Amino acid sequence: MTAARRAGERGAALLLVLWVFMILGVLALDFARYMRDDAKAALNFVEESRGYYVALAGMNRTIWEAMQARDQNPAAGLDDDERQATRPAGMREDDIMSADGQWRDGTFGDAGFQVRITDEGGRLSLNRASEASLRRMITNLLVGGAVQGMGHREAAQVDEIVDSILDWRDTDSLERMHGAESRYYLASRNPYPAKNGFFDAPEELLLVRGVTAGLYYGHDGVPGLRDVVSVFNRSGTLNVRTITAPVLQALLALAPDEAEELIAQRAGDPAGFLAQLQAQLIAVDPALEDLVVDEPASTVLVEARGDTKAPRNQSVVAAVFNLSADEFDGPRVLRWFDRAPWSGALPAGEVPEGDA
Repeated sequence: MTAARRAGERGAALLLVLWVFMILGVLALDFARYMRDDAKAALNFVEESRGYYVALAGMNRTIWEAMQARDQNPAAGLDDDERQATRPAGMREDDIMSADGQWRDGTFGDAGFQVRITDEGGRLSLNRASEASLRRMITNLLVGGAVQGMGHREAAQVDEIVDSILDWRDTDSLERMHGAESRYYLASRNPYPAKNGFFDAPEELLLVRGVTAGLYYGHDGVPGLRDVVSVFNRSGTLNVRTITAPVLQALLALAPDEAEELIAQRAGDPAGFLAQLQAQLIAVDPALEDLVVDEPASTVLVEARGDTKAPRNQSVVAAVFNLSADEFDGPRVLRWFDRAPWSGALPAGEVPEGDA
């Protein structure tokens, strides 16, 4: 009995020891997992911070180079080839950027960045655009410019969006035939009044009656309104030097490759590009004859991607600058995106419900 009891006690002790080691092992594994997660979080924070400041450095360097170029040749703007002959000493030929909306690579220390400048004058003025320009743009983005074959539903949708945009930005409370004022918006599930004033940001379009996510963000190769309009273009015209491919798609109902091909022609023959663009605008609508002008870029959107060698935590900053501001501190910032918003189009495939 004594030997059997001792054997049972040894077995119980062994089981107890095994349970203790198992619990300690689980705790050790759990602690190790938490330590690994903390290490990854710290690494992500380091990479994100590095990317952010590299992007900021790339933006500041680009603005400085652009201002140096304008100081050397102030009449030329950002897009005149003569600036290459007068660029500051030590600056490479490809350092002076054009406001053409194209990404360009650069380095800061051992990190890479990408920067692009987009002229706000190359986009349609959301606050100054005529009804004819708005109607042409909305029609092409919704139905691809097929005005002749447009059904009653599509025509009513275009009328609703155009009139609602005009009602949103005017100062009265009178509803256009297909538009909307506060009476319509206050009756919605999440009520809010109509602006009855100029748009402060393109995102306000998402509050306007008839404007859907697909129309604003773009989808399936079709640009969105945010790629086409600007609240910083206060002239109501389009700068032929810097007009973008999405704007050409929206105004002329071009396919993406056709718009890019037309933009490529501008580099080789600017005068011919202007004449061709004016002719095409007149062909689609004579009211658009005086829409384009030829002038230096002054208000630009500068976007910078930081640390392109670590794309997992790539940071993006953006800002709208007035380069023509004659101030001691340099260009005036009109809008700043500390962490630039998502800039992709909606995923390819089915358009969200409510879109055309």
